[in-house]
Amino acid sequence: MSAPLGYFVLRDPGLDCVLVATGTGVTPYRSILQAYLGQGDPHSITLVFGVRYEGNILYRSEFEELERKHPNFRFWPTLSRPDAGWTGRTGHVQAHVLEAIGERRDLDVYICGLKLMVDDVRAKLKALGFNRKQIIYEKYD
Repeated sequence: MSAPLGYFVLRDPGLDCVLVATGTGVTPYRSILQAYLGQGDPHSITLVFGVRYEGNILYRSEFEELERKHPNFRFWPTLSRPDAGWTGRTGHVQAHVLEAIGERRDLDVYICGLKLMVDDVRAKLKALGFNRKQIIYEKYD
């Protein structure tokens, strides 16, 4: 056995951050949030998680429970193909990332998902003046 490898982890020391995922790209955030939120760090975290249908929201009950337990965590599930009964966020995650960051430029943004979404979010953040070191990402296709 060895220690976990890789670079897709929250920075230490950390900043407030926005986590962006689509589909199975949310998986690394599950363990990151479980480890981080129990340590009492006051930094805020917003998870913007996009899927097509409500039934595809992976780890939904876990994220909702974390949101109830930790006032510094916000969970924003986003559906691109909602049914008539959905009252949450709709569309693609890109628009809601901009909503989550608002006017702030003093936070880190972590992005995980398909290449097209990751590249689009990165381009939008760079256009807003984010430094490339504030944008941490993993992409796959």
